[in-house]
Amino acid sequence: MNWFKKIVPSRIKTKKSQRVKSVPEGVWVTCESCKAQLYRADLERNLHVCNKCNHHMRISARYRLTQFFDEGTSREYFNNLISTDPLKFKDTKKYRDRLTESKRKSGENDALIVMQGEVKEIRLVACAFEFNFLGGSMGSVVGEKFVRAVNLSIENKIPLVCFTASGGARMQEAFLSLMQLAKNYLSTC
Repeated sequence: MNWFKKIVPSRIKTKKSQRVKSVPEGVWVTCESCKAQLYRADLERNLHVCNKCNHHMRISARYRLTQFFDEGTSREYFNNLISTDPLKFKDTKKYRDRLTESKRKSGENDALIVMQGEVKEIRLVACAFEFNFLGGSMGSVVGEKFVRAVNLSIENKIPLVCFTASGGARMQEAFLSLMQLAKNYLSTC
């Protein structure tokens, strides 16, 4: 028992109902650069740029694409493609478990989101890497989604924009992820 509890009479102790309720989680965000406490609603109005030091916060791929396209014009493609563990890879953790954790953390099926929509009435295809999904690394599904995005833009004769936030090739897929680099390069030639 600590010394304070010994000397303070029990009738003086704070009751649970008298304790101050905490602020709901997620209302305040700490700037990674200046450590200022920022109100989330203000930060979102300022497009995730700190109003104290102008530091640009990381944003999700989905948020980036919804901000990029004109409201109500975007449509997602190829979201049904999901990574598997064909090599049964395991280092300190099973790859299958890493995939499950990344899906939970990011809310996405993989590290690339592909959408078609309009920007100032110009139709285009855009894709964005989700860094919160295994560092935005390129595995076989990401490579396939990118190639399909290229083909979609070619078929519709519209531009393709890609927002990168990638950690490179996904080591858990070994040569399968390395093959995506060549496949992606050839799709853009």
